[in-house]
Amino acid sequence: MILVTCCTAFLIAAAFLLWSSRQRRSRWWWSGVLAAFTAGAGIAYGLATDIVAQKALALLMMPAGLTWLLLIAVTIVAWHQAHRALAILASVTLGLYTVAGNAWIGDAVIASLEHRIPSFDLPNLQPFDAIFVLGGGSEFNAADGPLLGTAGDRIALAARLWHAGKTRMLVTSGNSLSDMEEARDLAAETALLWRGLAVPDSAIVAVPTAAVNTTQEIAAYATLIRARGWTRVGLLSSAWHLPRALRLARTQGLTMVPLGADRRGRFRGWSPYWLIPQDHGFDRVQRACWEYLGMLKGR
Repeated sequence: MILVTCCTAFLIAAAFLLWSSRQRRSRWWWSGVLAAFTAGAGIAYGLATDIVAQKALALLMMPAGLTWLLLIAVTIVAWHQAHRALAILASVTLGLYTVAGNAWIGDAVIASLEHRIPSFDLPNLQPFDAIFVLGGGSEFNAADGPLLGTAGDRIALAARLWHAGKTRMLVTSGNSLSDMEEARDLAAETALLWRGLAVPDSAIVAVPTAAVNTTQEIAAYATLIRARGWTRVGLLSSAWHLPRALRLARTQGLTMVPLGADRRGRFRGWSPYWLIPQDHGFDRVQRACWEYLGMLKGR
């Protein structure tokens, strides 16, 4: 992948050299031809032997990659044609798009949230009266019913904690927002998935509320905790979501032990592959920005 990247940069430099000398076939022009041929051969060799380079090429052919290449081309042309306003606008758009889809930046911003939540040692974890699992870990398919979603680790981890004897009760909550999608009872979906993981009905509590966001779920938890007289309770969700959820719990006067699941902030190495805008970057940047926005709004 490094070979292909270097050869690509070399080819671009050679192309500029050929263009600047296009009116006359001087020594510099022929030097550009030789450089372009050498770079092209290096790229071909790299693509034939390097699996990562092949994956990078395929990634550039995806919609996000093609859009990135188009933005780069528009930016270069705008600056070359001296359209200053258009060039600045294109450069800003290219920069924002690159940042929004960059896996390195995505990992860093999501990790900035996850690092606030300490890991726990399962064998030495003190038991809870109940563990509350925020909704959002399930998806629904008409053919198969509820299934674990991208944040489904929170559901699986809750079942694991129950089987390890770390809690007597698992509490589930949440509903979908009907204005955005078909109405779904997220609590019922989670409970069904827990039963499939051998958690008995006697250990499951579905909060009877129409809560559609974290603020409403936490408020419902406060009512249930006080009604049941529980003193040691855990709050389980994706680690990147817990900082905001814990702030909301404190506003309700609750002391809840954070149990982080679904950690996504890991460094993936310095391969140029990760520079290309892709789903890893867009997903993590979007989630982190959403959480920070929610903190600013106090929700």
